[in-house]
Amino acid sequence: MDKNTTEESNHNGFFSRNLVYLRGRLEGRISQQRLADELGLKKSTWAAYESARAEPKYGDLVKVADFFQVTVDELLRKDLSREPVQLPKVPELRVLATTVDVRNRDNVEFVPVKAMGGYAEGFGDLEYIGQLPAFNLPFLARDRKYRAFPYEGESMPPLKEGAVVFGEYIENWEGVKNGTICLVVTLDEGVVLKKVFNYLVEKDVLVLKSLNERFAPYPVRREDIKELWKFAGYFEADFPS
Repeated sequence: MDKNTTEESNHNGFFSRNLVYLRGRLEGRISQQRLADELGLKKSTWAAYESARAEPKYGDLVKVADFFQVTVDELLRKDLSREPVQLPKVPELRVLATTVDVRNRDNVEFVPVKAMGGYAEGFGDLEYIGQLPAFNLPFLARDRKYRAFPYEGESMPPLKEGAVVFGEYIENWEGVKNGTICLVVTLDEGVVLKKVFNYLVEKDVLVLKSLNERFAPYPVRREDIKELWKFAGYFEADFPS
């Protein structure tokens, strides 16, 4: 093995170990999927980088370095876990309180009607989330986080009141496409299901629109939003008429 090959192998080893280390420094239990979403990468790409199964693209190196406030050279050539200097503060990600099964896989928690009133305040409380009924469904992706909520009202036909709506957790709010149907959590309204139009970058607001035209669209400020869940499906006990 020549010198260049040896150096390249060492750099790849540092890079993969540094990714695992840096992700571990983030507050909360941040999954590969959630961090990949934040960086605009595929989860499979991030996983391949962490396990040294893929060579990093230069553009991805720059994204990772900028996010963690280190240099590309440090990512490739240094074992950052052994650096004596204090690394810069890692930018905060939204931390999701969640529960896992015996195999350490994310559960789908169900927020029953009696718990809906407190969800907007308790969503970040591990004790509150830990008391919710939890289950798993084989047809939901394992690398995504889901939660189930009861649907109330008549603003989103054809859904009927009492249906159970499944939401996929959204980490990157700015990436939500216009017209996406989401469960939006705010302190004022609790959990509402609406079609979302995204003006967070330009005006720091989302505009929420019902499918029932009797309900007028309205804006919600970024600071009032607590969580976003992308509509992933629903369940109704009654056979459709």
